[in-house]
Amino acid sequence: MIRINLLPVREWRKKEAVRQQISIYFLSLILLVTGLLAAGITVQGKVSTQRAEIARLQAEKRKLAYVNRTTSQVQKKREEIETKFKAIEDLQKGRTMAVRAIDEVISSLPMDRVWLSSLSLKGSQMSLSGVALDNHTVALFMRRLEASPLLESVNLGNTRLKNVQGHDLMDFNLSVQVVAPGENKDGKAK
Repeated sequence: MIRINLLPVREWRKKEAVRQQISIYFLSLILLVTGLLAAGITVQGKVSTQRAEIARLQAEKRKLAYVNRTTSQVQKKREEIETKFKAIEDLQKGRTMAVRAIDEVISSLPMDRVWLSSLSLKGSQMSLSGVALDNHTVALFMRRLEASPLLESVNLGNTRLKNVQGHDLMDFNLSVQVVAPGENKDGKAK
């Protein structure tokens, strides 16, 4: 049997071309939508990953903020303790300084020539009073005191002749500045 195509070939080709273009258009549209969906899903995945990272970093920041607060509290306590230790060291130094200063005065005394009647120490100022055989002995005592590394500014207040049990002795008053070794009169390191 023979078949005869009664449709014109040109029209058939035009319809076929239109159908092909419509297919290409829809196929392109489907590919475009698929590509956009894939890009959207990828971007959404990256966004959710970044959000999770931000949440993790904020949690770590909160932990570190606690550590930072704790560290600053410990630092403050450490500074307080260091201040207390410094105060204790200063008190300890002051306690031994008085003993050392009195020892220096005693070791500077010319034996059997000078007798102290009073000695007082207030802060870094020491006051001495006593009797000596003569003015030369008082001067010798003052030179010995000035030679001491703990005593500075030996000043003679006054001297006067005093009769003690029938003997003429020199009554004297001295003021002496006590300093720690390595410090000047102002209490500052040299």
